[in-house]
Amino acid sequence: MLRRRMTHDGPQAMNRPLDFEEVMEHRNLACGRYSICLEVVVRRKWPGFTCRLCSLWQRRHPAKETGNPGQIIYLPAVGQR
Repeated sequence: MLRRRMTHDGPQAMNRPLDFEEVMEHRNLACGRYSICLEVVVRRKWPGFTCRLCSLWQRRHPAKETGNPGQIIYLPAVGQR
């Protein structure tokens, strides 16, 4: 079976879970592939992960980088993916 190569590097494993205050330093919550990467992390049973080494890290939305991380969490409407 041929595997399709993804155009981005994806998440990198960390040996510990992130503290809430560290989330914005290591994760790109606005990334369109964030949910796919979360699935990878869960299936591989990683204790933590970072998006910083991914090639999509540079595409972060600058307006979402400021402020309290609690204000930035985004949940899509029901039925959207």
